[in-house]
Amino acid sequence: MIIQSKKVYYNEKFQALQVEVVDGKIIGIYPYGLVGGNVTDYGDNMILPGFIDIHNHGYGNCDSDHATVDWVKHWMAYLPTEGVTSICPTTSSAPHQVVLNGMRAIAQACKEGYEGTNILGIYSEGPFICYDYRGAQDWNSHLVPTKEIIDQYLQASDNRLLYVMLAPEMLDNTNVIKYCCSKGIKVTIGHTGATFQQCKEALEAGAVCFTHTYNGMRGLHHREPGVVGAAMYFEDAYAELIGDGVHVSFPAAHILAKIKGKDRLITVTDSVNVKGLPVGRHVHNGDVLIIDENVARLEDGTLDGSVNKLNVLVRREINEAKIDIVTAINSVTCNPANMLGYGHCKGYIKEHYDADITVMDKEFNPLQTYIAGKEML
Repeated sequence: MIIQSKKVYYNEKFQALQVEVVDGKIIGIYPYGLVGGNVTDYGDNMILPGFIDIHNHGYGNCDSDHATVDWVKHWMAYLPTEGVTSICPTTSSAPHQVVLNGMRAIAQACKEGYEGTNILGIYSEGPFICYDYRGAQDWNSHLVPTKEIIDQYLQASDNRLLYVMLAPEMLDNTNVIKYCCSKGIKVTIGHTGATFQQCKEALEAGAVCFTHTYNGMRGLHHREPGVVGAAMYFEDAYAELIGDGVHVSFPAAHILAKIKGKDRLITVTDSVNVKGLPVGRHVHNGDVLIIDENVARLEDGTLDGSVNKLNVLVRREINEAKIDIVTAINSVTCNPANMLGYGHCKGYIKEHYDADITVMDKEFNPLQTYIAGKEML
């Protein structure tokens, strides 16, 4: 298979190129028009690395905590419509056995196989939270992280636990961070009122990222930089961002992107179970919800959760937050791949990489999504 466009995102530039795919891998990149014959030409539309959403709770009235095998397969079949080729299904603060059962269902879906978006691993965003910055997380289900709980998560997920969030101030020491790192688990800092120093110690112990920066964390103060200050200060740390203008204002999103640069920003949807319901008014679990293209709100206007699509977030970050296009694209391709340890095979259009590719028009509407070279749309 050969696809081509005048706008292939290669080496952080749009170039007129052909991309050859064989057996699910990119095997060649050539000048536009070099190879004739059976070539799919996307003209002036963008050929991009497949998008990676590392923080996504659910869709279609279900979420990762309450996952079933059939629902996971249905969810993965939907995600290519956003150009998403890889994901970390994300659990939150729910009762311990509920979370374990959700992880088991995700792991079982992986074992059985399915058509659609790759599951890179499971993200535990909760229950290792602090009270003051719990946000929408269920405090009644909170836990202090221990090696024993991490082991239970690893067993339930069939060793697919890849990414864990915690509040550093809830720890007596950083041993559990070091333990996660020893198991190949990436650690992120979030839902936390930690001090700058506590964040520094967590990063020194092996933490690598900050969860949905600005949201659910101690803000920046000129005398105590806090968690937001740490996310901005430590150059090697990655920072998640929900750049929809609601969870984070566009000027604040621009500031974070400018500071983190093209190599450390990661855009996430943080989408919840009501994603996929039609825009408008709904009664859901006894609550009246008003859903638009970005968020769900209670009837009184209270933010209830994200229903963002990753491709729409990228468009809004570029057009409204005025984030440069390289930073925005990298934030959903190579940056999450590199942070999670997949930068050797995903996140780029390069020879020998997985043929996870999305084709989008100038407004970032997906025209085709390829996963291991197979058309999904």
